Amino acid sequence: MGRAMDGRRLRRVRLLCSDIDGTLAGDRAAEGRFRDAWQALPDEARPLLVLNSGRLIEDQKTFIATTALPKPDIYIGGVGTMLHNEREPSHAQLYRNSIGAGFDRCLIAAALADMADISVQPDAYQHPQKSSWYLHDADVATLSDIEERLAQAGIAARLVYSSNRDLDILPDGVDKGAALSWLCRQLGLSHDDVVVAGDTNNDRSMFELPGVRGIVVGNALAELRTITATIPGIYRANGNVADGVLEGLAHWGLFNGR
Repeated sequence: MGRAMDGRRLRRVRLLCSDIDGTLAGDRAAEGRFRDAWQALPDEARPLLVLNSGRLIEDQKTFIATTALPKPDIYIGGVGTMLHNEREPSHAQLYRNSIGAGFDRCLIAAALADMADISVQPDAYQHPQKSSWYLHDADVATLSDIEERLAQAGIAARLVYSSNRDLDILPDGVDKGAALSWLCRQLGLSHDDVVVAGDTNNDRSMFELPGVRGIVVGNALAELRTITATIPGIYRANGNVADGVLEGLAHWGLFNGR
């Protein structure tokens, strides 16, 4: 196992896929340190930077402009339901085609109408293929009830619950990890070329991709720490937010001239 891990640390990092809020963003000084270290890398050694967030893509662009972070090469938004590649604009439509026409959010609302303690999130967080709700401190039984309600309504969906508050209902088979895997295929990369970083349960699917290397930042919620505890190839940083990402990238050899 030790030799295998050493080999993974020697493999070149060709793509960094990171969550935004609570992972790269959240401390302006740390954002600046990340930007400076990132931009100091030689062009040939700098990985592609992919932001993978629950935020919709236009919201990501607006938000990143207010931070000290570098502009990414590629955006994945809406918990994996949308994608924009600055260098390959055709990827957006290709990705939309790959995940289908979405589902009926009105039908989802009807299925959940008589549930207590659940409320729909503002329109700014909604997308034709993403139905987002507030649901505080939901337990397994509550989430199972929602899954059953959706199934009875004929809705093939995947639930992503994070931060003990945010419930995203997505088309079945769609999430942050699936979007990243699709992107890797388009770019001719393997999961072994990728490092992912996150802080909550909605980042889980990225860490579960076989072969990826991971960074769990120091401020990550217990929900992600618990889920990733038995997954190989995960670096648990001491530093918070962007400092933790830098620490993890150093662990995976990015700043060692490879």
